[in-house]
Amino acid sequence: MNERAFATRRRFSLTLERNLAVIFALLGILLTTLIALHWVLVIEPTLRADAESRSRAFAQAQTSGIESVLRDEHPLDQLADKIRTELDAVLLLKDQSTDTPFVRRITLLLDEDLLALPPESLGLARGVDRCADCFVTEVPLYDPDGHLLVGIATFYSSPQFLNDLVRSVRGKLLWVGGAMLLVIGFAWFGASRVLRRLGESESNLRTLFEAAPFPMILAERGLSGITQANQAAKTYLALESDNTGRLNSTAWEALVADGLPAGIGEQRETQILTSDRSRRWAVVSAMPIRFSGLSSRLVSLVDISELKAIQDNLRLASLTDGLTGAYNRRYLLQKLAEEIDRAKRYGDELSVILLDLDFFKAINDTFGHRVGDEVLVKVAATLRACIRDVDISGRYGGEEFLVILPHTCAALALEVAERIRTTVKALTWSQRGLQVTVSGGVCEYAGMDVDGLIEIADQRLYRAKAGGRDRVAGTS
Repeated sequence: MNERAFATRRRFSLTLERNLAVIFALLGILLTTLIALHWVLVIEPTLRADAESRSRAFAQAQTSGIESVLRDEHPLDQLADKIRTELDAVLLLKDQSTDTPFVRRITLLLDEDLLALPPESLGLARGVDRCADCFVTEVPLYDPDGHLLVGIATFYSSPQFLNDLVRSVRGKLLWVGGAMLLVIGFAWFGASRVLRRLGESESNLRTLFEAAPFPMILAERGLSGITQANQAAKTYLALESDNTGRLNSTAWEALVADGLPAGIGEQRETQILTSDRSRRWAVVSAMPIRFSGLSSRLVSLVDISELKAIQDNLRLASLTDGLTGAYNRRYLLQKLAEEIDRAKRYGDELSVILLDLDFFKAINDTFGHRVGDEVLVKVAATLRACIRDVDISGRYGGEEFLVILPHTCAALALEVAERIRTTVKALTWSQRGLQVTVSGGVCEYAGMDVDGLIEIADQRLYRAKAGGRDRVAGTS
């Protein structure tokens, strides 16, 4: 990652942090304004209307007691007292939780033409003298018998209940608004902290990316050039800037042409032409990511050339004889089985030659095992020189050698065996008196399995031995 790109992203992060602060501040102001408007336009008018409705209902309920007093036939000197008593009873009704009277003042205006009452009793007022903020409710009084309007009772209901309710609701709204503002503040603090942590994480990622001991590459999808690469990748792939400012190299283009892994966790082994013009093995993996808002791939390479060399050596050791370097018995049987399957499928000819060194034990006893090993090595090399590239030879066991001849009939196999015999016999040795000869048995495939084919060749080898050695037997 270059310094310019990192500085650009850092400025973008700071700008985003400032913008978030402005957004959260505006959100808090908007929320506070909405709560205040909702209180002024909706909640408080609704509470007041509900309180007035309750006061009206309470007043209407109390007028029935006054009407009942007017209906009862009381002496005129007692009727006024009964009315005052009824009004006082209404004034005594209180809320038990607050000990606040429901009605602070009652005025009563009666019709002098319908009621025979003294003039001073036609207009009564009970309770406090003034109640400016009380709810005023005028309730008409009717004669229960004649249904005539006989007067008007005016109730001045206490606003204490409304005031208590308004204070309670206002307090809850303030708590809710404060809590929401606090949440917004915490959200802004958390967002700012996250942005700072992201900036720190990006800085740490940049450091890890650059310090990684193995090649790491950041490439945008659809573009062959590299956006970013650490120093290990630049050295390993010989990356250089092109005319577009992107990193590129022949090794990278070959890697892209070969195809990068597509799935998460997918890995692929590939050969890479490195900067020193040598071919090395690497495990390539690609992780899809989004970087700076762009769809990209994080490509990593792990060199496994040494591991590959070890694997090749182990594989070679498992398939070859440690002394002669020729293929061993395991590999020979595996290849013979494959050639038999091919001959059976396509009807091709196939023959084998089983060879054995004559008097090999005597060579070891006379000249020593070191000379015996030299004989085995030289005979194995002679076999490889006497056969075609498609043929396979190897050490079958001890001093026995097996030659597999695809696309070869018995007659041609006998010729090959005879050529091998004469070549081995003509070998010269540094040890005086040492002469090496071989005997062989030849068999052509005729539908038998691996064991059957080798068994027939072994029988013919035994016959060649019994016939005097230094010869090849190919027919029954």
